Amino acid sequence: MEKIIPDAHPAQPDDCDKDNGVVDVSTKGASVKICPISGWTVQRRPEWTDVAFEQGFTITAEIIGNGILLTHNHGRATIEGVRRAFDFTDAIIDQYLAQRPYIHILDYSHLGGTTLEGRRYFIQHMLQRQQLAGVIFYGLSPLLRMSTKLGKRLNIIQFDVHIAQDYMDAVSVARGLLESVPGHAIDDKTPSAHFADAYLSKDGTPHTVLRRDDWIFEQEGFSIRYEVIDGHILHSIAEGAFEIAHLAGLIALREKVYGSLSEPQGPHYIIADLKGLQRVGRRARKYYQDAILTWHRKVPLCGYIVYGLNSFTAALTNFSRFILPFPVKATEDLDSALGMVRQETEAAGGNGHREDASSLVSESRSSAAADPVEHLLEYIGSIDWEQDGLSLTKDVGENSSLRPVYDAISVIKSELDDLLHEKIKAETALKTARDDLDARVRERTAELIATNQRLQAEIAERREMEAALRASEKNYRDLVHSVNSIILRWDAEGKIVFMNPYGLTFFGYEAEELIGGNVVGTIVPESESISQRDLKELMLAIRQDPDRFRNNENENITRDGRRVWVYWTNRAITDADGRIIEILSVGNDITGRRHMEAELRRLATTDSLTGAFNRRRFFQKARQEFLRHQRYGHPFAILLMDMDHFKKINDTHGHPVGDTVLKTFVDTCKRIFRVTDIFGRTGGEEFSAVLPETEAANAARVAERLRDRVMNSRIEGGTDTRPIQCTVSIGLTSLREDDVALESMIRRADKALYDAKRTGRNRVVQA
Repeated sequence: MEKIIPDAHPAQPDDCDKDNGVVDVSTKGASVKICPISGWTVQRRPEWTDVAFEQGFTITAEIIGNGILLTHNHGRATIEGVRRAFDFTDAIIDQYLAQRPYIHILDYSHLGGTTLEGRRYFIQHMLQRQQLAGVIFYGLSPLLRMSTKLGKRLNIIQFDVHIAQDYMDAVSVARGLLESVPGHAIDDKTPSAHFADAYLSKDGTPHTVLRRDDWIFEQEGFSIRYEVIDGHILHSIAEGAFEIAHLAGLIALREKVYGSLSEPQGPHYIIADLKGLQRVGRRARKYYQDAILTWHRKVPLCGYIVYGLNSFTAALTNFSRFILPFPVKATEDLDSALGMVRQETEAAGGNGHREDASSLVSESRSSAAADPVEHLLEYIGSIDWEQDGLSLTKDVGENSSLRPVYDAISVIKSELDDLLHEKIKAETALKTARDDLDARVRERTAELIATNQRLQAEIAERREMEAALRASEKNYRDLVHSVNSIILRWDAEGKIVFMNPYGLTFFGYEAEELIGGNVVGTIVPESESISQRDLKELMLAIRQDPDRFRNNENENITRDGRRVWVYWTNRAITDADGRIIEILSVGNDITGRRHMEAELRRLATTDSLTGAFNRRRFFQKARQEFLRHQRYGHPFAILLMDMDHFKKINDTHGHPVGDTVLKTFVDTCKRIFRVTDIFGRTGGEEFSAVLPETEAANAARVAERLRDRVMNSRIEGGTDTRPIQCTVSIGLTSLREDDVALESMIRRADKALYDAKRTGRNRVVQA
């Protein structure tokens, strides 16, 4: 019978996608492999074909569609072979069927059997497969069929298992199971892919019909289309006039169709629809018959059935019966042709799969029952001396005169099996012992050679390392002595282990004065945070979170007491147990930068004339205090102050005198306000103050005291040599429950200030 791929078109590695093994129809010369029953694509890979797991046991695997794993089992398996086979199929499932339900079909047509331990392992491992939606067997021997059904009946097999008659039946059952799984979607991306359609003939027999868009040939007034019915019937529909020029295309298409099928089922038939065929050329007739004969030698045909005949095609059909070596028949229509195929298949013995050896022997016994001696001889001749046990005596009647002989043969065979097993076991043990001894000798010899080579290599490597280390140490010393950075090493107890010359000069120490001393009290001031904590705790914190201490800026001290700022980069040096033994610190002087930053911060937040907060800084601080007091409901007051007649002072005495007046006023405010109060210049002669934690009455007393102090002060430098007297108007308000923003308080205080100005100046008005 024709195998999966016709000899004329063997599958080449280049025909398969390198990643998943699916036939790539876009590759030149490639043929799509499809399941003739479902119409789904079939993935095959060379590494899945005839894989041996132990002597005499192989498996060929393939994936149908996106949810069926099919394995063809050959030979006899022990538990070791079963284990390895599961490793093999598990890898395929993980890569191609993971995270989706799937069906496992097992072809046991060529399985000689498995051990009891292997069958138990099979059941246990199947139960562990999470996405397994069902198991389907076909080609089972009567014994396996019986044990499978019994296992289901006794609940030994706890997964969903089905027994199919053949490949066609198995794929049909699998397709039905997958379609019943909720959420499972068929995903077949092969170009021109079509699923097999269901077809019900007139007599109620169901069929599957596989059609594809590319299974058609058209040329110069002739066309022929192919479809596959039930996986083993090639159905052709021809139209037009068939000439010799069309023969090559017809043959190529037929080879393509059969080459596309992953598992053609036998026996094979051709059914031809000739209703649309108008004529057949003389040369075309002859060469077509030759082509059919050639193809029959590769794919043995059981019959050629035609329908839709006219007088001419009927004559051709009758003539062909004498030429072709297989039956050629004519009928009325497709349903009649399918009925003829079904009848012939059933008459020939069903689906054509193998029968169990015991059943063949049983038939032999039935035919020879009249001659017990001949039956006994057949029985003895059928014994497989390479396999253990006998299973044929059950067919011998209890009243048979030769029953004791059969029983004696069974006992002798069993005893002989035991003796052979003991002999093989002893020989195996002896061989294993010898092999182990040889292996140990070889292993020890190899170890000695390898050890000697390793020692030689280590000696050479150590010499190279020592030379490299000496060169590295010299480079390190040169770098440490020449770099313009502080390099410091100190141990876990804080003692200084090393400092390079640049660092000694920077801090003003000699090496003998500093080495061995503690970092605290030498280069780290006593007030620095490191001196206030246990060094062991610090080392533990560094070990737990090294990134936190990798970079830091510290205020250090030189020998002469000068404070300097240093940016340190630190790295912990640990022992084999992870304990810190030293800290390597590299520092750079950033004193100038820190002073510049401090001056920039001062300029950015203070008024350059008076030294008070500038407007931006004042309101930033004021909003922070407002939110804090509003949240907790604490008392809070705001003062807005404006120098009276300040423009007149500038116009009369000049701007330098006006600047002196403003600075004097600020000095007076600083003496009146607390350190916690916030005070700033918010305009030319306008000033503001925030009094935290201050009731309205206390704020009014503070404002009145400030007003009085300003009024009674005198400023020298007037144009007429008389001291200048100044006054200030103050608007005051305190926090209310309905204040949701600082601006509402500012507006009230500003209105109160306006009222103070309007009612005569030099007074405090509270809003």
